[in-house]
Amino acid sequence: MAPGRTIITAAITTVAACGAGLALLATPAGAATPSTSPAPSAQAAACDRAPWAGRIQGAPAGLSAGARGGDYLWHDTHGFHLRVTHHGYSRQVFTGVITSATAMRIDPVRLERGDVVKLSADHRTLAFAFVDYGYIDGVNFHTDCSPAITVSRLHVGNAALPVDRVYLGHTKAHPAHIPFTIHRQVV
Repeated sequence: MAPGRTIITAAITTVAACGAGLALLATPAGAATPSTSPAPSAQAAACDRAPWAGRIQGAPAGLSAGARGGDYLWHDTHGFHLRVTHHGYSRQVFTGVITSATAMRIDPVRLERGDVVKLSADHRTLAFAFVDYGYIDGVNFHTDCSPAITVSRLHVGNAALPVDRVYLGHTKAHPAHIPFTIHRQVV
């Protein structure tokens, strides 16, 4: 098995081991799981547009291909957005897990051969493995009225991704630690 394939399989297997219900023995290269959930209700769509905690709101200033390496996560009126990139054109694999109390829907963004985004059987756990060459890979996702999401198991290659390489919202704030939880703004 190729090294990149091992990392991707390990990321998805980790989610399954955590009880997420992903029964994945092999994933074809470039595979992504588009949302198979029903269309969102009017209430879910309204929740999607509602703001979350201030530090997560708005696209990161200056995010572009080749920006400082790491995971960029933000929320806006279209839902959540996760992107990865790094300086240079070397191969780096970014992996992680996002969990929600409610079902999620996903829309892969700029995925290439070897990139994987999967939802668990109950659609409450999203696992990703992006093989990045300095461009931008990612996923947009919707939480359908979840009160919070938790981001965990962030890695680049075989190393844990440091908190200073996780960028949240427009100001690119860093979480205090990984895993971290982001809460919906109380209105």
